[in-house]
Amino acid sequence: MTQRAAENLEPLSTSRPHDALFMAHPAPSLLFDRQYLVVAANTAACTLFRCKASELEGFDMVTFFPELGSSLRATRQVTSMQSVAVHRPDGSNFVARLQIVAPGGDAPMLAAIEDMTAHEAEIAAANKEFETFTSAAGHDLRGPLRILKGFTEALDDECGAALNEEGKSFLKEIVKAADRMEGLIDGLLQLSRATRVEMASEKLDLSTLAELVTYDLRHGKSAREVECVVDADIEGWGDVRLITSALRILLGNAWKYTSRTERGAIRFHTEVRDGQRWYCVSDNGAGFDMSHASRLFQPFIRLHRQDEFPGYGIGLATVQRIVKRHGGDIEAESAVNQGTTIRFWLPPRPADR
Repeated sequence: MTQRAAENLEPLSTSRPHDALFMAHPAPSLLFDRQYLVVAANTAACTLFRCKASELEGFDMVTFFPELGSSLRATRQVTSMQSVAVHRPDGSNFVARLQIVAPGGDAPMLAAIEDMTAHEAEIAAANKEFETFTSAAGHDLRGPLRILKGFTEALDDECGAALNEEGKSFLKEIVKAADRMEGLIDGLLQLSRATRVEMASEKLDLSTLAELVTYDLRHGKSAREVECVVDADIEGWGDVRLITSALRILLGNAWKYTSRTERGAIRFHTEVRDGQRWYCVSDNGAGFDMSHASRLFQPFIRLHRQDEFPGYGIGLATVQRIVKRHGGDIEAESAVNQGTTIRFWLPPRPADR
């Protein structure tokens, strides 16, 4: 913990109207100075943090908002965040929406804290119900689909010779649509598993995992001459099954989107930005227009036509869920015909969720 001497603190005076208003304000609030040390905590904040003001005042804000640590230490700047994990002096944690107001000059910054624990619980319950429904629906749809494909194949075997070219074309379209439906169901189940499967965090050799995935790609059905580079000694913490699945999707996408590039190249590497290490999958493939980047991680959203690059639009949504479950984040950088880099970061030792 970073704490300054108590005599350097300037306590609030209840004789000043604005100080009394701050203390009585119902929203839990903290005041920070320009060194990001707590100057004051109002009564509501003390109640939320389950402690006395003296246990908050004088401490670095990173003590209570660990997620601000990397960017704050690197840039000495902080911006408002929608949702953060908050650490109490007694060691407990909760999720909050943090809003920071930073006036100019030497005036202290105001941090308003909204406890999101109940809200997060409601969202988690709703998500669990939805995921249960998705899983059940996916499994239930498999039966009728298999029957449809079976009778279509039987019709082709038994009556194919009696069909004209147009009839045979119709059968092919039915089989093609059934195969696509099967792929969509598989994608839904994969998306569901990314959220529902139990997690067990351990130290991972990500370089080795990426090498195994690229080996499968080079020796798979769509084997091509692609330069695959995996940087050595890349490690991280996470669930081996989920992280392997994420790498399989990301590297598989890179493989797919370089299929029309004369000399395809894929690289798994790391970058450090603002003190945060990012894991990166880069390629020199088709790329996409960054004006559509906000849609990239939404299920069933695709930025390329099916006849250009086949797929179901579920892979990146699945990766995002995996990364978020680990407590990390993911982003993309791309340019049309100039390749794509997908970056994600993971906490050093994420808690099981």
